[in-house]
Amino acid sequence: MTTSLLVTGGIFILSNVGKSILGKGAGWVFDQGLASINGGSDNDKIRQDIANVLTEVKQIETSVASLSNQLSDTLLQLRKDDLGTYISDIETYYSTIGDIMQEAFDLPSKNLADSVRVSQAQSLQSRLDDRLQASADNVPGYLDQINAFLNDASASSFLKQAAQQAFDESEDFLGYFTKTKVMALNYWVAYAKGISLLQMALDNPKVNFEEGSYTISRHNANFLAQEQNFEDTVGQESITLAEGIISNPLDTHDFIWRVHSGLYIEALRSDEENWIGSNVEKPTFSWSMFNGPPITIDQFDPTGSYPVVLVPSDNQDRMLCVGGQYGLQVQDQWPDKTVTPSCRWLIKPRYPGADRFSFKFDDNYAGGEYNGSYIVDVPYEEDTRMLNFVDALHNEDGNQFFNVTLGLLDVSS
Repeated sequence: MTTSLLVTGGIFILSNVGKSILGKGAGWVFDQGLASINGGSDNDKIRQDIANVLTEVKQIETSVASLSNQLSDTLLQLRKDDLGTYISDIETYYSTIGDIMQEAFDLPSKNLADSVRVSQAQSLQSRLDDRLQASADNVPGYLDQINAFLNDASASSFLKQAAQQAFDESEDFLGYFTKTKVMALNYWVAYAKGISLLQMALDNPKVNFEEGSYTISRHNANFLAQEQNFEDTVGQESITLAEGIISNPLDTHDFIWRVHSGLYIEALRSDEENWIGSNVEKPTFSWSMFNGPPITIDQFDPTGSYPVVLVPSDNQDRMLCVGGQYGLQVQDQWPDKTVTPSCRWLIKPRYPGADRFSFKFDDNYAGGEYNGSYIVDVPYEEDTRMLNFVDALHNEDGNQFFNVTLGLLDVSS
Protein backbone atom coordinates (compact mmCIF):
# COMPACT_ATOMS: atom_id res chain seq x y z
CA MET A 1 0.00 0.00 0.00
CA THR A 2 2.78 2.47 0.92
CA THR A 3 4.55 2.48 -2.46
CA SER A 4 1.43 1.88 -4.54
CA LEU A 5 -0.13 4.97 -2.99
CA LEU A 6 2.66 7.06 -4.53
CA VAL A 7 1.69 6.12 -8.08
CA THR A 8 -2.08 6.49 -7.64
CA GLY A 9 -3.80 9.63 -8.79
CA GLY A 10 -6.57 11.77 -7.41
CA ILE A 11 -9.23 9.48 -8.86
CA PHE A 12 -7.98 6.65 -6.62
CA ILE A 13 -8.08 8.84 -3.52
CA LEU A 14 -11.55 10.14 -4.38
CA SER A 15 -12.99 6.72 -5.18
CA ASN A 16 -11.56 5.02 -2.09
CA VAL A 17 -11.75 7.79 0.52
CA GLY A 18 -14.12 10.40 -0.88
CA LYS A 19 -17.19 8.17 -0.84
CA SER A 20 -19.93 7.39 1.65
CA ILE A 21 -18.97 4.94 4.38
CA LEU A 22 -22.17 3.17 3.37
CA GLY A 23 -21.63 1.37 0.08
CA LYS A 24 -23.96 1.14 -2.89
CA GLY A 25 -27.29 -0.46 -2.09
CA ALA A 26 -27.22 0.68 1.54
CA GLY A 27 -28.80 4.09 1.06
CA TRP A 28 -31.99 2.80 2.67
CA VAL A 29 -30.24 3.10 6.05
CA PHE A 30 -30.41 6.89 5.79
CA ASP A 31 -33.98 6.83 4.47
CA GLN A 32 -35.39 4.37 7.03
CA GLY A 33 -33.13 5.18 9.97
CA LEU A 34 -30.78 3.12 12.15
CA ALA A 35 -33.69 1.62 14.10
CA SER A 36 -34.68 -0.29 10.95
CA ILE A 37 -31.49 -2.38 11.18
CA ASN A 38 -32.65 -5.69 12.63
CA GLY A 39 -30.14 -8.32 11.57
CA GLY A 40 -30.00 -10.78 8.70
CA SER A 41 -27.50 -11.62 5.99
CA ASP A 42 -28.03 -8.34 4.12
CA ASN A 43 -27.22 -6.35 7.23
CA ASP A 44 -24.17 -8.50 7.88
CA LYS A 45 -22.92 -7.71 4.38
CA ILE A 46 -23.43 -3.97 4.89
CA ARG A 47 -21.66 -4.15 8.24
CA GLN A 48 -18.70 -5.90 6.59
CA ASP A 49 -18.69 -3.37 3.75
CA ILE A 50 -18.50 -0.53 6.28
CA ALA A 51 -15.63 -2.26 8.08
CA ASN A 52 -13.82 -2.76 4.77
CA VAL A 53 -14.14 0.91 3.82
CA LEU A 54 -12.88 2.09 7.20
CA THR A 55 -10.01 -0.41 7.11
CA GLU A 56 -8.92 0.70 3.65
CA VAL A 57 -9.03 4.37 4.63
CA LYS A 58 -7.01 3.57 7.76
CA GLN A 59 -4.41 1.73 5.68
CA ILE A 60 -4.08 4.73 3.39
CA GLU A 61 -3.66 7.06 6.37
CA THR A 62 -1.08 4.74 7.95
CA SER A 63 0.90 4.63 4.70
CA VAL A 64 0.92 8.42 4.41
CA ALA A 65 1.98 8.75 8.06
CA SER A 66 4.78 6.23 7.53
CA LEU A 67 6.09 8.15 4.53
CA SER A 68 5.72 11.47 6.36
CA ASN A 69 7.91 10.18 9.18
CA GLN A 70 10.78 9.97 6.68
CA LEU A 71 10.56 13.65 5.73
CA SER A 72 12.82 16.33 7.15
CA ASP A 73 11.62 18.81 9.75
CA THR A 74 12.30 21.58 7.22
CA LEU A 75 9.79 20.08 4.81
CA LEU A 76 7.20 19.34 7.46
CA GLN A 77 7.39 22.92 8.75
CA LEU A 78 5.99 24.13 5.42
CA ARG A 79 2.59 22.76 6.37
CA LYS A 80 0.12 25.47 7.33
CA ASP A 81 -0.62 25.18 11.04
CA ASP A 82 -4.01 26.92 11.00
CA LEU A 83 -5.39 24.27 8.64
CA GLY A 84 -4.76 21.71 11.37
CA THR A 85 -7.97 22.65 13.18
CA TYR A 86 -10.06 22.10 10.05
CA ILE A 87 -8.38 18.78 9.31
CA SER A 88 -8.79 17.68 12.93
CA ASP A 89 -12.52 18.46 12.79
CA ILE A 90 -12.89 16.49 9.55
CA GLU A 91 -11.05 13.54 11.11
CA THR A 92 -13.27 13.67 14.21
CA TYR A 93 -16.51 13.87 12.24
CA TYR A 94 -15.43 10.98 10.02
CA SER A 95 -14.28 8.66 12.81
CA THR A 96 -17.33 9.42 14.96
CA ILE A 97 -19.74 8.67 12.11
CA GLY A 98 -17.83 5.47 11.37
CA ASP A 99 -18.16 4.42 15.01
CA ILE A 100 -21.90 5.20 15.02
CA MET A 101 -22.47 3.16 11.86
CA GLN A 102 -20.58 0.14 13.15
CA GLU A 103 -22.34 0.24 16.51
CA ALA A 104 -25.75 0.49 14.84
CA PHE A 105 -25.10 -2.62 12.76
CA ASP A 106 -23.77 -4.48 15.80
CA LEU A 107 -26.93 -3.90 17.87
CA PRO A 108 -28.94 -6.81 16.38
CA SER A 109 -26.22 -9.28 17.40
CA LYS A 110 -26.35 -8.23 21.07
CA ASN A 111 -29.61 -10.10 21.84
CA LEU A 112 -31.23 -6.98 23.27
CA ALA A 113 -34.93 -6.63 23.88
CA ASP A 114 -36.48 -5.02 20.85
CA SER A 115 -37.49 -1.92 22.79
CA VAL A 116 -33.94 -1.52 24.12
CA ARG A 117 -32.43 -2.02 20.66
CA VAL A 118 -34.76 0.57 19.15
CA SER A 119 -34.03 3.04 21.96
CA GLN A 120 -30.26 2.69 21.50
CA ALA A 121 -30.61 2.91 17.73
CA GLN A 122 -32.63 6.11 18.05
CA SER A 123 -29.95 7.59 20.30
CA LEU A 124 -27.32 6.68 17.71
CA GLN A 125 -29.55 8.17 15.00
CA SER A 126 -29.73 11.46 16.88
CA ARG A 127 -25.94 11.60 17.15
CA LEU A 128 -25.54 10.63 13.49
CA ASP A 129 -27.92 13.36 12.34
CA ASP A 130 -26.15 15.89 14.55
CA ARG A 131 -22.69 15.02 13.20
CA LEU A 132 -23.84 15.03 9.59
CA GLN A 133 -25.60 18.38 10.03
CA ALA A 134 -22.40 19.77 11.54
CA SER A 135 -20.52 18.38 8.54
CA ALA A 136 -22.93 20.04 6.11
CA ASP A 137 -22.60 23.34 7.97
CA ASN A 138 -18.82 23.39 8.50
CA VAL A 139 -16.95 21.09 6.11
CA PRO A 140 -17.55 23.10 2.90
CA GLY A 141 -15.78 26.06 4.50
CA TYR A 142 -12.95 23.84 5.73
CA LEU A 143 -12.45 22.44 2.23
CA ASP A 144 -12.47 25.95 0.75
CA GLN A 145 -9.59 26.90 3.04
CA ILE A 146 -7.60 23.76 2.23
CA ASN A 147 -8.25 24.20 -1.49
CA ALA A 148 -7.07 27.82 -1.46
CA PHE A 149 -3.85 26.62 0.17
CA LEU A 150 -3.23 23.76 -2.27
CA ASN A 151 -4.31 25.57 -5.44
CA ASP A 152 -2.33 28.73 -4.78
CA ALA A 153 -0.43 29.52 -8.00
CA SER A 154 1.86 32.21 -6.58
CA ALA A 155 5.64 31.90 -6.51
CA SER A 156 5.55 31.42 -2.73
CA SER A 157 2.78 28.80 -2.74
CA PHE A 158 2.94 25.75 -0.52
CA LEU A 159 3.44 23.30 -3.38
CA LYS A 160 6.19 25.38 -4.99
CA GLN A 161 8.01 25.70 -1.67
CA ALA A 162 7.57 21.99 -0.96
CA ALA A 163 8.84 21.02 -4.42
CA GLN A 164 11.86 23.30 -4.12
CA GLN A 165 12.74 22.04 -0.65
CA ALA A 166 12.31 18.41 -1.74
CA PHE A 167 14.48 19.15 -4.78
CA ASP A 168 17.21 20.72 -2.63
CA GLU A 169 17.18 17.76 -0.23
CA SER A 170 17.24 15.06 -2.92
CA GLU A 171 20.02 13.54 -4.99
CA ASP A 172 17.78 12.50 -7.84
CA PHE A 173 14.28 12.38 -9.33
CA LEU A 174 12.97 9.69 -6.96
CA GLY A 175 13.41 11.46 -3.63
CA TYR A 176 12.33 14.76 -5.19
CA PHE A 177 9.05 13.33 -6.47
CA THR A 178 8.20 11.21 -3.43
CA LYS A 179 8.84 13.89 -0.83
CA THR A 180 6.69 16.39 -2.69
CA LYS A 181 3.92 13.81 -3.26
CA VAL A 182 3.80 12.89 0.43
CA MET A 183 3.40 16.54 1.38
CA ALA A 184 0.37 16.73 -0.92
CA LEU A 185 -1.06 13.39 0.21
CA ASN A 186 -1.33 14.63 3.79
CA TYR A 187 -3.94 17.14 2.62
CA TRP A 188 -5.56 15.08 -0.14
CA VAL A 189 -6.65 12.30 2.20
CA ALA A 190 -8.27 14.78 4.59
CA TYR A 191 -9.89 16.61 1.68
CA ALA A 192 -11.36 13.37 0.32
CA LYS A 193 -12.71 12.46 3.77
CA GLY A 194 -14.41 15.85 3.83
CA ILE A 195 -16.11 15.05 0.52
CA SER A 196 -17.20 11.71 1.99
CA LEU A 197 -18.85 13.54 4.89
CA LEU A 198 -20.69 15.83 2.49
CA GLN A 199 -21.92 12.85 0.47
CA MET A 200 -23.37 11.22 3.59
CA ALA A 201 -24.93 14.51 4.69
CA LEU A 202 -26.61 14.79 1.28
CA ASP A 203 -27.88 11.20 1.49
CA ASN A 204 -29.48 11.76 4.91
CA PRO A 205 -32.98 13.29 4.48
CA LYS A 206 -32.88 14.62 8.05
CA VAL A 207 -29.94 16.92 7.22
CA ASN A 208 -30.55 20.37 5.77
CA PHE A 209 -28.14 20.37 2.83
CA GLU A 210 -30.18 21.38 -0.20
CA GLU A 211 -27.12 22.72 -2.05
CA GLY A 212 -25.20 19.50 -1.39
CA SER A 213 -24.99 18.19 -4.97
CA TYR A 214 -23.48 21.43 -6.22
CA THR A 215 -21.10 21.67 -3.25
CA ILE A 216 -19.84 18.11 -3.73
CA SER A 217 -19.33 18.61 -7.48
CA ARG A 218 -17.40 21.81 -6.81
CA HIS A 219 -15.06 20.14 -4.35
CA ASN A 220 -14.53 17.11 -6.60
CA ALA A 221 -13.44 19.54 -9.31
CA ASN A 222 -11.23 21.39 -6.83
CA PHE A 223 -9.58 18.12 -5.85
CA LEU A 224 -8.70 17.31 -9.47
CA ALA A 225 -7.41 20.86 -9.93
CA GLN A 226 -5.12 20.33 -6.93
CA GLU A 227 -3.73 17.22 -8.58
CA GLN A 228 -3.14 19.15 -11.82
CA ASN A 229 -1.36 21.88 -9.87
CA PHE A 230 0.84 19.20 -8.32
CA GLU A 231 1.71 17.79 -11.75
CA ASP A 232 2.49 21.23 -13.16
CA THR A 233 4.67 22.09 -10.17
CA VAL A 234 6.65 18.84 -9.98
CA GLY A 235 6.86 18.27 -13.75
CA GLN A 236 5.15 15.50 -15.70
CA GLU A 237 8.46 14.05 -16.89
CA SER A 238 9.74 13.61 -13.33
CA ILE A 239 6.40 12.14 -12.27
CA THR A 240 6.34 9.63 -15.13
CA LEU A 241 9.93 8.56 -14.49
CA ALA A 242 9.43 8.21 -10.72
CA GLU A 243 6.13 6.37 -11.00
CA GLY A 244 7.66 3.94 -13.49
CA ILE A 245 10.49 3.12 -11.09
CA ILE A 246 8.25 2.94 -8.00
CA SER A 247 5.90 0.52 -9.77
CA ASN A 248 8.76 -1.91 -10.48
CA PRO A 249 11.88 -0.83 -8.54
CA LEU A 250 13.64 -4.18 -9.00
CA ASP A 251 13.29 -4.31 -12.78
CA THR A 252 15.46 -3.14 -15.64
CA HIS A 253 13.78 -0.13 -17.27
CA ASP A 254 14.26 0.68 -20.94
CA PHE A 255 14.41 4.37 -21.79
CA ILE A 256 14.88 6.69 -24.75
CA TRP A 257 17.71 9.19 -24.27
CA ARG A 258 17.86 12.42 -26.26
CA VAL A 259 19.71 15.73 -26.25
CA HIS A 260 17.99 19.12 -26.28
CA SER A 261 17.79 19.18 -30.08
CA GLY A 262 15.71 15.99 -30.02
CA LEU A 263 18.45 13.84 -31.55
CA TYR A 264 19.35 10.55 -29.92
CA ILE A 265 22.25 9.25 -27.86
CA GLU A 266 23.92 6.01 -28.86
CA ALA A 267 27.03 4.08 -27.84
CA LEU A 268 29.38 3.83 -30.84
CA ARG A 269 31.82 1.04 -30.14
CA SER A 270 34.17 -0.85 -32.42
CA ASP A 271 37.62 -2.42 -32.21
CA GLU A 272 39.12 1.00 -32.90
CA GLU A 273 36.97 3.38 -30.87
CA ASN A 274 34.55 3.57 -27.96
CA TRP A 275 32.52 6.76 -27.55
CA ILE A 276 28.97 8.05 -27.10
CA GLY A 277 27.42 9.86 -30.04
CA SER A 278 24.82 12.52 -29.24
CA ASN A 279 23.44 13.65 -32.61
CA VAL A 280 22.17 10.32 -33.92
CA GLU A 281 19.11 10.74 -36.15
CA LYS A 282 18.21 7.07 -36.55
CA PRO A 283 19.48 5.09 -33.55
CA THR A 284 19.45 1.31 -33.63
CA PHE A 285 18.81 0.74 -29.91
CA SER A 286 17.49 2.32 -26.71
CA TRP A 287 19.14 2.42 -23.29
CA SER A 288 18.27 0.63 -20.07
CA MET A 289 18.67 1.52 -16.40
CA PHE A 290 18.58 -0.55 -13.25
CA ASN A 291 19.49 -0.07 -9.62
CA GLY A 292 22.86 -1.51 -8.74
CA PRO A 293 23.50 -3.69 -6.87
CA PRO A 294 20.21 -5.63 -6.97
CA ILE A 295 17.90 -4.88 -4.05
CA THR A 296 14.90 -6.56 -2.49
CA ILE A 297 11.56 -4.83 -2.27
CA ASP A 298 12.10 -4.39 1.48
CA GLN A 299 15.31 -2.47 0.76
CA PHE A 300 13.64 -0.05 -1.64
CA ASP A 301 13.22 3.40 -0.07
CA PRO A 302 11.00 5.61 -2.25
CA THR A 303 12.03 8.73 -0.32
CA GLY A 304 15.72 8.03 -0.96
CA SER A 305 17.83 8.01 -4.11
CA TYR A 306 17.93 5.51 -6.95
CA PRO A 307 21.45 5.39 -8.45
CA VAL A 308 21.29 3.52 -11.74
CA VAL A 309 23.58 1.60 -14.03
CA LEU A 310 23.12 2.73 -17.65
CA VAL A 311 23.51 0.07 -20.34
CA PRO A 312 22.82 -0.07 -24.10
CA SER A 313 19.64 -2.08 -24.55
CA ASP A 314 21.30 -4.19 -27.24
CA ASN A 315 24.25 -5.15 -25.02
CA GLN A 316 23.38 -5.09 -21.34
CA ASP A 317 26.69 -6.64 -20.32
CA ARG A 318 28.31 -3.22 -20.79
CA MET A 319 27.74 -0.09 -18.72
CA LEU A 320 28.32 3.61 -19.28
CA CYS A 321 31.34 4.95 -17.40
CA VAL A 322 33.59 7.98 -17.22
CA GLY A 323 36.95 7.31 -18.81
CA GLY A 324 38.64 6.36 -22.05
CA GLN A 325 39.95 8.49 -24.89
CA TYR A 326 36.68 10.35 -25.44
CA GLY A 327 35.59 11.06 -21.85
CA LEU A 328 32.74 8.53 -21.70
CA GLN A 329 32.67 4.93 -22.82
CA VAL A 330 30.83 1.66 -22.33
CA GLN A 331 32.81 -1.02 -20.56
CA ASP A 332 32.24 -4.52 -19.26
CA GLN A 333 30.15 -4.81 -16.12
CA TRP A 334 31.62 -6.48 -13.10
CA PRO A 335 30.74 -10.17 -13.13
CA ASP A 336 29.75 -10.11 -9.45
CA LYS A 337 26.30 -8.55 -9.51
CA THR A 338 26.02 -8.59 -5.70
CA VAL A 339 28.49 -5.72 -5.24
CA THR A 340 27.88 -2.06 -5.97
CA PRO A 341 28.86 -1.34 -9.60
CA SER A 342 31.72 1.08 -10.11
CA CYS A 343 29.75 3.21 -12.56
CA ARG A 344 26.37 4.49 -11.42
CA TRP A 345 24.44 7.65 -12.24
CA LEU A 346 22.05 9.92 -10.38
CA ILE A 347 19.36 11.41 -12.63
CA LYS A 348 17.81 14.69 -11.47
CA PRO A 349 15.58 17.30 -13.12
CA ARG A 350 17.15 20.62 -14.00
CA TYR A 351 14.83 22.37 -11.53
CA PRO A 352 11.35 21.71 -10.10
CA GLY A 353 8.94 21.32 -13.00
CA ALA A 354 11.69 20.92 -15.64
CA ASP A 355 11.36 18.40 -18.46
CA ARG A 356 15.07 17.59 -18.78
CA PHE A 357 17.55 15.88 -16.46
CA SER A 358 21.19 15.96 -15.45
CA PHE A 359 23.30 12.80 -15.06
CA LYS A 360 25.73 12.83 -12.12
CA PHE A 361 28.47 10.20 -11.88
CA ASP A 362 28.41 8.13 -8.69
CA ASP A 363 31.78 6.39 -8.47
CA ASN A 364 32.44 4.14 -5.48
CA TYR A 365 35.44 2.11 -6.59
CA ALA A 366 37.65 4.04 -9.00
CA GLY A 367 39.42 6.19 -6.46
CA GLY A 368 36.78 8.86 -6.68
CA GLU A 369 38.69 10.91 -9.25
CA TYR A 370 35.60 11.58 -11.37
CA ASN A 371 32.97 11.17 -8.67
CA GLY A 372 30.40 13.94 -8.95
CA SER A 373 31.11 14.66 -12.62
CA TYR A 374 28.24 15.47 -14.96
CA ILE A 375 27.51 14.40 -18.52
CA VAL A 376 27.63 17.15 -21.16
CA ASP A 377 26.81 17.20 -24.88
CA VAL A 378 29.75 18.73 -26.83
CA PRO A 379 30.86 19.20 -30.46
CA TYR A 380 33.26 16.59 -31.84
CA GLU A 381 34.57 16.37 -35.40
CA GLU A 382 32.95 18.34 -38.23
CA ASP A 383 29.16 18.04 -37.71
CA THR A 384 29.41 15.32 -35.08
CA ARG A 385 28.58 15.64 -31.39
CA MET A 386 29.41 13.39 -28.46
CA LEU A 387 28.93 13.04 -24.73
CA ASN A 388 31.78 13.99 -22.43
CA PHE A 389 31.92 15.00 -18.78
CA VAL A 390 32.53 18.16 -16.76
CA ASP A 391 33.42 18.45 -13.11
CA ALA A 392 30.41 20.54 -12.02
CA LEU A 393 26.82 21.27 -12.95
CA HIS A 394 26.21 24.62 -14.65
CA ASN A 395 22.46 25.18 -14.69
CA GLU A 396 22.69 27.77 -17.45
CA ASP A 397 24.31 25.25 -19.81
CA GLY A 398 21.44 23.50 -21.58
CA ASN A 399 23.86 20.92 -22.98
CA GLN A 400 24.11 19.33 -19.53
CA PHE A 401 20.43 18.37 -19.47
CA PHE A 402 18.72 15.58 -21.38
CA ASN A 403 15.31 14.14 -22.22
CA VAL A 404 14.57 10.79 -20.57
CA THR A 405 11.48 8.82 -21.62
CA LEU A 406 10.74 5.36 -20.26
CA GLY A 407 10.05 2.80 -22.98
CA LEU A 408 11.69 1.15 -25.98
CA LEU A 409 12.67 3.02 -29.10
CA ASP A 410 10.85 2.00 -32.27
CA VAL A 411 13.67 1.12 -34.67
CA SER A 412 11.51 -0.79 -37.15
CA SER A 413 11.40 2.00 -39.74
